[in-house]
Amino acid sequence: MTSTNEFLSRSLADRQNRIDNARAYLTRTQELFDQFGSAELKTTHRHFGELQQSLASDQVKLVVLGEFSRGKSMLINALLGIDLLPAALETTTATNTFLQKLPAGHTEPFIRVHYQDDRPPQEIAWTDDAALKRWGTELDDSHQAERQQVSHIEVFFDHDLLNKGLVLIDTPGLGTIVKHHEEITHRAIAEAHIALWVQDTGQLGANGSEWEFMRQTLRRNFQKFITVVNKWDRVLEPEDAHDRAMNEEERTAKKLQLVRKNFAEKLGEQAQAEFASLTGATQLFGVSAAWAKDADPERQRRSNMGYLAERIAALLTSGEAQEQILLKPLKQLTDIQRQLAEHIANELVQLNADKSAVQREQELQKLDLDIRELQHDEERETRESRDEHERAAQVMTDKTREELLKPLIKLRDAVDDQVTESYVRRLVNKGERNIGLPPELDQQYKQVAGQLDRLWQQQKTAVQTTLDGLRASYLDAMRRHAREIEGHLTQLNIQLPELSLNLTFDFSVLEEHQQRMAQLNAEKTRLEDEIDTLDGEIARNRIDENKRRHAEANLARVQRQLDGMGSRPEARIYSETYRTSDWGSGFLWCSPSYSTVTRRDDSAGRVYDQERGELREQMADRETALAAIQQEELERTGRRITAETARKKYEKQMAQREKELQKAEQQARQDEEALIHDTLTQLRRNTLHQLEASISGIERYLADSLRDMFQQQAQLLASCVREQMLEPLNAKRTQQQEIQLLLQQSQAQINARRAALLEGERAVADVMAMTSAALTN
Repeated sequence: MTSTNEFLSRSLADRQNRIDNARAYLTRTQELFDQFGSAELKTTHRHFGELQQSLASDQVKLVVLGEFSRGKSMLINALLGIDLLPAALETTTATNTFLQKLPAGHTEPFIRVHYQDDRPPQEIAWTDDAALKRWGTELDDSHQAERQQVSHIEVFFDHDLLNKGLVLIDTPGLGTIVKHHEEITHRAIAEAHIALWVQDTGQLGANGSEWEFMRQTLRRNFQKFITVVNKWDRVLEPEDAHDRAMNEEERTAKKLQLVRKNFAEKLGEQAQAEFASLTGATQLFGVSAAWAKDADPERQRRSNMGYLAERIAALLTSGEAQEQILLKPLKQLTDIQRQLAEHIANELVQLNADKSAVQREQELQKLDLDIRELQHDEERETRESRDEHERAAQVMTDKTREELLKPLIKLRDAVDDQVTESYVRRLVNKGERNIGLPPELDQQYKQVAGQLDRLWQQQKTAVQTTLDGLRASYLDAMRRHAREIEGHLTQLNIQLPELSLNLTFDFSVLEEHQQRMAQLNAEKTRLEDEIDTLDGEIARNRIDENKRRHAEANLARVQRQLDGMGSRPEARIYSETYRTSDWGSGFLWCSPSYSTVTRRDDSAGRVYDQERGELREQMADRETALAAIQQEELERTGRRITAETARKKYEKQMAQREKELQKAEQQARQDEEALIHDTLTQLRRNTLHQLEASISGIERYLADSLRDMFQQQAQLLASCVREQMLEPLNAKRTQQQEIQLLLQQSQAQINARRAALLEGERAVADVMAMTSAALTN
């Protein structure tokens, strides 16, 4: 496990420990609530189930965004500390990919594909690294229809960080994202706790398509974004001589300033505080996923992946990751505890009060009046809110209809003015076989389509602002519903249909001309096929410079090794003494005798000879390989020259056939006059009629969608009004019950209840203190 991995693991474990403590406080509160809460008060707190569900979710969602080839998958691998299919995972990001822990009952990794239609999800066994890649080929350009049908995929894998609740969401490249996947990506960002926007040093500051996608996204989610510039090793150790001339601090500051400049240009309307947050040192910095996996500890440190882990960990204990999963439930829990404490205190007040039966009957009558007044206030506020939403819906519908339909009506009128008989006649005189809108109108149609999307985004923002204003009085109560409403609003989209243009003239009266043109086109196609074949032959026989340079480099490397071996080591001459006898001779027979011999050690020379022989063999092999490459290049050059010569011949023939084709078309024009009227009629029907249908359809869609949106919020607000009134209503009703119960109880029962309530009051105070401490730590 890498240090980055360990850091995130500890943060997730600490977060889970805090959630476990919160669950314990919830359990204890529910026990006290069941024991001391009144029947009326208990009906208000179906919330225990919601709180248990909130705290049961241990997921922390981290969404990764950016174009293809930015190294997103490598970055995910670096965060996880493993090589998670570096090639296969990259192919799947033609759609949104959710990487998460294995569900209960599963022990092996697998893939689950979700479709847009009613088909059930498809599970694919992850038997090897190629499984995901094989499935991923269903999403490339040659399988566009299949890609359009896929909603998203889930990849389930056994990993420590995933097992501790981390969910990684790898999104498609923003520049090539299809409409349905764009909606899923927007929703993934809205639901994520942390969003990681990956740029790279090759294109500092992102491209236009990314900014177009991110502009609205950043405005509502700026607080959860971290922008990292991947491949930062190219900045730390640049190849460019100009960059190397600068010191590292100056160089890195300059590169990051380029990114900030793009932020300033593209997000000029962003609030200054939000802009500062997005581009501050804690939210924008460089990383190197490649260096994070390097064996060199210094490169690992300079990769900055450790700092990225720290920033992710910081967001785990703040922002939405903390607010939605821990702080929000704890705040709701303290509210429940407060109500319970107030209820116990109120009941103790009633028990301790020295009042007569007549006084308590008078209190009951007053409480009954108060309850009726609260019920009347609830009905009035609900009615006023509903009426206000209906008026606002009508105003927004009228305003949105005017803004969106104005360019469409202008386009329709332009089509009516320009698609005339003289226009079609001009096309016929030019020999156009396909009839469509004039280029400027076609361009205007495309501009209107893009303008319609921008205007709709602006109107959706205005609708959202209006909805926000309508729920301002119930901001806290509606906060949990706001994301649901915003999600529905995000999914509302308006698009212009593709116009059925490119009408083909019927040249049946020109059969002879058509036959001739067909022959020429067939000849042209044959020549194009021949040229394509030759292009393939030319491409196949291009010189592979890298291969030759690699072979030359290999040969030079072995030569350098030979040159670096130096001369052969000399043999080592040394003397050695050894015992020849244990007894000696003569009168010194008791002493042993010794002999000295000279020895020669040539082992170093033999090692040298062996290594030099191996290098010479390598040298010979590389010389042979280089010679083969050079011979291959010579043969390729000959074949390429032959193909290029043949290609020029076919190009001349192609030019001649095109001239003959133009002549045949010119001869046919004189018989096309009778077709002009019918063509004009059909063209106007296919443009004006479709535009009118689009205008009517958008009007209906706007009226229905916005009405439903405002009705939905009105209904939710009505629920919030009821919920807001429910607490004081139930408090009054509880007082009624308490007084009625006191009128029926004996003094002994009152004393026993008082003792139990005092014990409950202490217990509630204890759990409130622990919950408050958890909120502040």
